[in-house]
Parts: sequence; structure tokens; C-alpha cells
Amino acid sequence: MHTLLKALLTLVTTLSIHICAHAANENTLKDDPFNPIRIFVIFHDDVPESKRNLTYVDRIRPFVIEFKRITGRDISVVFDRNRPPYTNFNYKSDTPHKMFEEWKKLSWEYKKERHKNNEFLSSRNDRILLITNDYINGSPLMGGIGGLATLPGHSAIASFEQGQAIGHELGHTFNARHDDSEIIYNGWWCETFMFPESFVLRSNCYVFSQANEKRIKAYVDSLY
Repeated sequence: MHTLLKALLTLVTTLSIHICAHAANENTLKDDPFNPIRIFVIFHDDVPESKRNLTYVDRIRPFVIEFKRITGRDISVVFDRNRPPYTNFNYKSDTPHKMFEEWKKLSWEYKKERHKNNEFLSSRNDRILLITNDYINGSPLMGGIGGLATLPGHSAIASFEQGQAIGHELGHTFNARHDDSEIIYNGWWCETFMFPESFVLRSNCYVFSQANEKRIKAYVDSLY
């Protein structure tokens, strides 16, 4: 009798573990190389509607095209607005790296909130990008910081004012770095995505250098 009871208890425990594990799996997005990588794009309240309407075509689409060409992976872009405390986050700061630590914490809360509200299942490969109207400090003409990101990681901030800032900061989250950027000459000189902002009269290439292509591909492949 004691042996039978012990066997029943073992069976119940095993079933409970299996049910809990199954429930946990249903609450997370299975990271699969055939699924798109998701980018949550949050418009700060200070970005005017006229710029928001141009964001995907002018700023995000060039990055998406490059990313898919390099990695073979699709990207799903989810736009969000009017959602405090994320869209009114105080990003302007004379201590930008301290500010960015706060944004990283807040972006994690954003991800948890959308998961908790059953809007999106959580994925370890999600990116959370805050698009701002202004620079974090300084200005485009007088120098300043137009964006920050984890390298690699999940959080980023980028100003609409700098043409390649969005692709640049998203590139950082996929392990691209400044040191591997290039200047390309195609009738005129242009800077690849990861070129540090230079305020020199060169155009934007809206592509990654070959070295950064390799870094991005290797990083994305390592996730699966």
C-alpha cells in the first residue's frame, strides 16, 4: 500500500511539473529562425505627426532591407504612441548614460506590460526603440548625442533628426560597432550605418560595411 501511494504521488508530481512547464511555454514566444524578429518602435510625445508618417519609409525600411539581406531574417515592426510613462520619458540629459540605464529598465517594463496584457508574447529577441524628436543633448549642428543603444542588447533611443540614427542604434543592438564602419565613394562620399556622427558634408549610405555585416550575421546566427 505504501509503495502504491508513493508511486501515485510521484505520478501527480510529474504531471504537475509537465503542466506548469507547458503553461510557461505557452506564455513565451518560441524563438525560431523562421519567425520575424520583432522591433517595438515607440514614438516619443515630442515627435510631430508629419515626422511619424515618414518614419518607416525614410528611417526604418532601409535598416529592415539591409538586415534581411544580411541575415535572411524578416523583421516585424510594431509602432506605439501615447503610452506614458514610455512616450513621455525624459530622455534629454547631461548624463546620457545614466539616463539610458533608466530607459533600459523602463523598456523591460514595457515588454512585460504588453505581455501581461496579452498583446504580445514575450521573446528574448525583441528590440525596444524610443524615437525622439530632439537630441539627447547638444544639437545636430553643434555636436551632441543623437542616440544610444546596448551592444548587443534590446534597448535603444534614436533621434529622428539624424538620418541614420535609427539604423545605427538598431545596428548596435545586433552587435554592429563603430570601428567597422566605412566611408564609401559612389560619385560622392557616404557613411555606412555605423559611422560615428561626424558633422562632415557627406551623405548617408543606409547600408552596413562588410565587416559589420559579418558581425550582425554571426550574432543573429548565434541566437538559434
